[in-house]
Amino acid sequence: MRIAMIGSRGLPAALSGVERVVEELTVELTALGHEVLIYARPWYLRKQRQEAWAGGGQVITTPGLAGKNTDALTHTASAMWNVLRRKVDVVHVHCAGPALLSFIPWAASLPITFTVHAPEWDRARWSRLGKLALRAGLNCGMKFASAVSAVSLNLRDFLADAYGREVEYIPNGVRPVQPRRIDRITRWGLKTEGYCLYVGRIVPEKRLDLLVRTWREMEIAVPLVIAGDGLQEPEYEAACRQEANKLVRFIGPQFGTELAELYSNAALVVQPSELEGMSLVLLEAAAYGRCVVARRMPATRDALGDEAVTFAGNSTEALGEAIVNCLNDPAGRRRIGEETKQRVAERFAWPAVARQYERLYKCAAQK
Repeated sequence: MRIAMIGSRGLPAALSGVERVVEELTVELTALGHEVLIYARPWYLRKQRQEAWAGGGQVITTPGLAGKNTDALTHTASAMWNVLRRKVDVVHVHCAGPALLSFIPWAASLPITFTVHAPEWDRARWSRLGKLALRAGLNCGMKFASAVSAVSLNLRDFLADAYGREVEYIPNGVRPVQPRRIDRITRWGLKTEGYCLYVGRIVPEKRLDLLVRTWREMEIAVPLVIAGDGLQEPEYEAACRQEANKLVRFIGPQFGTELAELYSNAALVVQPSELEGMSLVLLEAAAYGRCVVARRMPATRDALGDEAVTFAGNSTEALGEAIVNCLNDPAGRRRIGEETKQRVAERFAWPAVARQYERLYKCAAQK
């Protein structure tokens, strides 16, 4: 099959989970013998300093207008028009925003699959108008797509109930990893099992403000390492930095060997986020056998079952108590890490995920 991916910024993945999903799917679908076209934004490829993606598939750039409120919409529009002349078998639209224009391939009788990665319409970073646009995009995707999938059971059930149509549950995946001894990350003064780790974007719904405030108010004695950036919300990142004490270390986004070392040697991985679909960070932390402290919500349970340590509410006391209890129980941390590692290895493998999408594409093409 010839599959067009629309809705990510491009490859290689760097900014968000959607790019990572598209990246992993491209690798697996190419290995299965499919041809994958990935629509990308020119500014993203320039930022990555890589004009051609080397992991399979074909990256196609189309133009768009820069700006928080225009970039995604204008790029999606040019991608949707471009795909009409590509003779593809199915168009895979990722996320509610790009789905706003899914009527374009639908009008040309192109089969569409639509994947909902998270309840984006509830993100704090969007204005009221932005949230309305995302809701409209969701409505369009649910109307025009031949087949729909969601990355979590909670999202699947919500969409199926709200729109009265079948929604396939296809989770995100994770790959087997090899833990790494501490080496490169010693430049930040880190020691094995001697720090807690946050990985991800610095945006309001991730609640990094709550996390850094917890470090200050609860006087937690080990460093908190923040591996991420606030390019999308610089003012929010600045506010988080201002609240942080000297044990909170902002080291910017990390990839490859550095990120592997950070995961491998952390005492805890902490994710206070209040809005997720299926977090790749949770899956990756579990793959490394790390104990995770995360917010108690359906998305956490979908990913890690009952094995994760969870907290409720928005108090520094609740989050801090969960963190301190884990730090004071090394044997318990190791047990939880092994349980979550086994769970994700059994349930969330990328080759199996790709085969689920392959079946979804075939189903969409037959409708």
